[in-house]
This record gives sequence, structure tokens and C-alpha cells, in this order.
Amino acid sequence: MAHRHLLIFALLPCWAAAAPVNEAACPDTTAVPSCTGPTSVEEYWVQLASQGHYDKSKRPACGNSTFAGPTVVEVQLYLTQVNEVDQKLGQVTVNGYMRSWWHDPRLAFRSEAEGGCLDAVRMAGADAEGIWEPDLYFDNLVSLHTHESRLLEIYPDGGVWKSEQITLTVKSPISLGKLPYDMHTARIVVASYSQDISLMRVIPRGGAVGRSSSGGGRSGVGIIAAPLSSSVWAFGAEEGHHAHRGFETPALVEIKFSWDYVTLEFHYSRMPKYYVDQVILPSLLFLTVSYIQFWVDPAAAPARAALAVIPVLIQRTLSNQVYKSLPEGSQRMWLSDYVATTIFISVLAACQFGVVQFCQLQEKRRAAKLAGLQKAGEVARKLFNVCEQDGTTLLDLLSECSAQQVSVDSDLPVAADVRVSVGEPFTEMQPNMSATSSTSMPCKIKSERAVRYGMSEADLMFIKYAQIVFERFDQDRSGHCHPSEVRRSLKYFNIFLSTFATASMMGMFLRDEGLRTSVDEMQLTLTFDQFTKLLSKVGDYTVHAKACSKGSMSIVAKMQGLAPSKRCDSLARWLFPAIVIVTVAGFYLLLPLY
Repeated sequence: MAHRHLLIFALLPCWAAAAPVNEAACPDTTAVPSCTGPTSVEEYWVQLASQGHYDKSKRPACGNSTFAGPTVVEVQLYLTQVNEVDQKLGQVTVNGYMRSWWHDPRLAFRSEAEGGCLDAVRMAGADAEGIWEPDLYFDNLVSLHTHESRLLEIYPDGGVWKSEQITLTVKSPISLGKLPYDMHTARIVVASYSQDISLMRVIPRGGAVGRSSSGGGRSGVGIIAAPLSSSVWAFGAEEGHHAHRGFETPALVEIKFSWDYVTLEFHYSRMPKYYVDQVILPSLLFLTVSYIQFWVDPAAAPARAALAVIPVLIQRTLSNQVYKSLPEGSQRMWLSDYVATTIFISVLAACQFGVVQFCQLQEKRRAAKLAGLQKAGEVARKLFNVCEQDGTTLLDLLSECSAQQVSVDSDLPVAADVRVSVGEPFTEMQPNMSATSSTSMPCKIKSERAVRYGMSEADLMFIKYAQIVFERFDQDRSGHCHPSEVRRSLKYFNIFLSTFATASMMGMFLRDEGLRTSVDEMQLTLTFDQFTKLLSKVGDYTVHAKACSKGSMSIVAKMQGLAPSKRCDSLARWLFPAIVIVTVAGFYLLLPLY
């Protein structure tokens, strides 16, 4: 190379003599002021060679023209395009120009102000390979493609500027916790491969030199970005710039193991519209579908089951869609938690349908008990007439008309012409039966009073059943049922009234029985006889009691007046929208914590 430069320098006078300037051909040419020094790249190489041997393997001297201090190299990336953000692998691919600056006194020449012919020597391609260059590398590199576009400029004071077009893929961790409102920082770490801080200091353009292991902080301009556009990402948002106007970012200088590491970084944030339109809003719409089921008659089980199950399946598909382009790791993500919660709410809505069906089964069984009670109306009136004739109570009647236990050899009443089953064919027992006939055996026979009134034991079942219900709900064992106790007993027969409506019904019944009632009907009570008689004609009062209780009713009273299945639906109609609203608002409030 040096011999070629010397040859060119020797032939320059010959070329000048062989080709004189034809001023007639350029009539507008002004006189060029005389200058000394190189006028082209080739002449610059010739001059450099004439000054002595240039060793490009030796780094430039520092500012004091000695090698006692390190050479300072400034770096900067001119970002032209962000090609790809690989969220699964945590990689960013960019296009741009890697720039570097340093000072090499050996390359100095006279500027135009000093009588020289050039203020900068510009070299491209292979012409720029004859001088010392810093051995920079990318510490978090995945892949690097260098293009043939390479430019180098040398300035009169020995300053050097180098620019090289590159396509760079680096490993840059991506935190998806706030997806789809996530913001990220892409980092490109530049360092010298073989020169530690005693030989070379690497800093961002216009930045400060790192002075400790904690680094020199952020300074200078590490990245200059051209206007960037993307349908997925907004670039430079954290710096307060707009991507369509470009932006600049400082760089971070750190010292690790006596080496300078310069981190060039830029920020980018996701445009959330895609996930809002494709995941968040659809999940809310299908929650609405789940909500519609609460207004469908539970008797229409197929339709209601479809409304309960389909939203769960579709939201599960939405959850799979979220992970389609995302890493399937254990990282917590706002969006995945949101979708999982909406799925859970839909599952709860489906479970509510199961609870309603269970309640309806219970109500059908209780309705069957009420139907049986209504069929026994004629028997009940017969029992009440007997009690009125004898001036006795139902419990006394039950006791006197129940079957009596006797032994086979006991004396039977005169009117007791009955047959006793002792495991053999029925035999007629005579009052004068011999006491020595057989061993005595206990047995039951129909009571005298039951025979006199022609009352079967099946007729007494009404009283026994009423007694069981009365004792079950007479919690204080006072022998009197208050309105709240009567209300709970009526639930046993699928009759649902509020406590106030029950008290109103008790008042109407007692007045129909010829009794005076208190103005405050909540203080009324029923004896067992009154309770049993009310059960026999409860259908005559429930409709009127419900009509009287309408109007200004508390929420508790309204809930008491509904069957469990209807109460479950009524609560769901109010609670479900509230749960959805609180859930969505809560997720957006908790977004900064992700």
C-alpha cells in the first residue's frame, strides 16, 4: 500500500504537465486559491506514507501525545428501523448505522484555514481499512449482519468518525406483566473486546467517562432514531418524543471487571388496541351472555345450559389466543390473570345454574307435600269437627284415638269387637276368653274412641304430620309459633312469604276464627290447633297475604317472599354485574403493581 501511494505521489507532476487546464472550456471557472496538502484520498495516503511508518495495530496516543493514558472512543447508534420484536425469545432486531469517534494524532493534516486543501478526508469501503480502529463488539449479540455501506472521515486535528450500516439482533429481556399496556426497554451493550480501561475508554457520544464500578450513569447521546412506524409498537414514548418525529436517548456507562460497557437503549410500548378488541372486549361480551341466563326461566333447562356453558368454552379459547405469540412460562401477566378471572366468573355463573336446578328439585318435593296436605282437607275438617264437639284439642284427640297396646289375655272393652293379628289368621277375641289359653303377647288394637267416631289411623296422619312440623319449627318450645317460626314452617310446604306477610296472614286467619288480634300483628302467635287448622286452608290466605305485603318492602322481605330458585336468580341479577364491574375496575387499578 505504501509503495502504491509513493508511486502516485511521484506521478502527480507528470499528470499535471500532461493535462493543462483549458480555461476556454470552463469560462465560468473562478480562480481556485492555492493550497498545499492532499486534495483526495489517494493523495492523503501518499502524504501519510511520506511522514513515516503508520502502524495500524498500535492504538493512538492519548491527549498528551503519549501512551500513558487510554484512548477515548465515543459510540452511537443511528436507528433507522425496528425490524422485529420476538416476544417469545426476548430478542429485538434493528437496522441502523453504528457510529464511533476517536482521536488519532498520527492522521492529522492541515485544514483549509491553515492553508490545506481539505477539511475532511472521506473514505468508503476498502479505502477505510488502512488505519487503526477500535475493536468494538456487542455483548448481548444474537446475530449481526454488516452491509457494504461503510464510511470513514478523518479531520485535520486527527479526529476520526466511522459509520457502518448493520442489521443487529440482540437479547433484550421483555417483561409482559402489564400486557397489553406493557412498556419495554431495548438494550444494546457495546464494549471493547481486548482493551480494558487502562488502554481504552468507551463512552456514548458527548458522554462522561465511567469512574467507578457503579458506572458513570446515563449521559451523552447513545441512540438517535429516525422517524419510526409500527402497527404494534410505539417507540420513544418514555422519552416524551413521538416516533414519527424521531428521538434521542442517553446511554449508560458501567465498568465491569476493568472493562467499559456502554448500554445504548431505547424505549417502546405496545399499542393495546389489538388485545382490547380481540380479548378484553369479547370477554366482557361473553360475560354478558352468561348474565342473560339469569333472566331465562330455569324450566327451559337446555337453553339456559347453553347460555351457561358456551361462554366458558369461548373464553377458554381467548385464553389460548393470548399465549399464541407469547412465551408459555410462569410469568404473571395482567391479561392472562384478567382472562382467567373472567373464565372463573363464567364458571360461577354456570354453577349458579346447577344450584338453581337443585333448588327446583327441592321445591318440587315440598310442593308434593303441599299437594298431599290439600288432599287431606276433608279429613282435616272431620278432625276439627270432632274436637269442637268434644271440646278437646287435636293433641288430646291424637292421644285418645291412637292405637292402644294390649296383651292377648287381657280383658277387652265391651265395644271392642276387634280382631288382633298375632302372626296367624285373624281370630275373634271374646271377652270371656280363658286366662289359661296361651302365653300373653303384647299387641296393638284400635282405640275405643277411634271406633266410636269411625276414624281410621290414616285420618290421624294429618295431625301427626302437623305435629312434627310444629315441633320442628317451635324453637323455643313454648307451644306457640311466632310469625318468623310460622314463616319457616310454611317453607316446608313450598310456601314462601316474608315475615310481615306471614303475620298478616295469621291475623286474617285468627279474625276469621272469631278472635281479636293485636294491632301489631308481629306479636301474634298460633297454638298447635290453630297452626294445624291454618295448614288445612293455607291456600286461601297466601295470595291475599302476598297482595297485602306488596308496596314498600325491604330487600330482605322481598327475598323471603321468593322461592330459593327465584331468590338465587334475583340475587345473581344484581350481584353479577356488580362483580364484573368491580373486577374490571380492580384489574385496571392493580395494573401498576404488575
